[in-house]
Amino acid sequence: MAKKILIIEDDKSVAKLVSTYFLNEKWNVNVVHDGEDGLENAYENSYDLIVLDLMLPKLSGLEFIKEYRLEFNTPVIMLTARITESDIVKGLDLGADDYVTKPFSPRELVSRVKAVFRRIEKQNLFAERKYIQIKNLNIDIDLQKVKINDKKIDLTPKEFEILKNLCSYPGKIYSRQEIIDTSFGMDFDGFDRTIDTHIANLRKKLRIADNHYEYIESVYGLGYRLIDEE
Repeated sequence: MAKKILIIEDDKSVAKLVSTYFLNEKWNVNVVHDGEDGLENAYENSYDLIVLDLMLPKLSGLEFIKEYRLEFNTPVIMLTARITESDIVKGLDLGADDYVTKPFSPRELVSRVKAVFRRIEKQNLFAERKYIQIKNLNIDIDLQKVKINDKKIDLTPKEFEILKNLCSYPGKIYSRQEIIDTSFGMDFDGFDRTIDTHIANLRKKLRIADNHYEYIESVYGLGYRLIDEE
């Protein structure tokens, strides 16, 4: 079945260009030009993905994500100017799945959309399993054991939670706040930079066990993600 995508973009020329490329991929596309109409449309229809400009009239992209995430988990790709790194972080914290900076290549955006669809398929697959394998990495969810090339990796409980959650959505950028929310919960009383220490220790352990692959990468200013492709 063809994927159904909602484009929320106030620049009609950009919206038309993106729509044309999406239609060439045989995706079904709806287009709206302000945040309020976008939110209403998103609530009334079922979509596989939403492409959202952050600088929208009536309701900003960040406000849209905040409201929409109260009820829906549909993937969201943000379109944003290069100068709004703080907004990108806020968007990721609110639950956006990826971003593309303006000006952008429509082909790049198509590629990002396809990547998100692949991640969702893997996420759904992993959600049904108690055992995850990525490259040489093997994770037993129930037993909370991690092995690389059949060698056990000793992780702290927090390191295991971080790794498990990164693996649940390979390729997605997790901001520090998202890592706190998914891996530490409400009882976390440290600082955002504490996450950097946990990630550094986790990456070191994985690198010592397997110097052929890098499993976790930092995305400057935004957070971390699991590298699932060789």
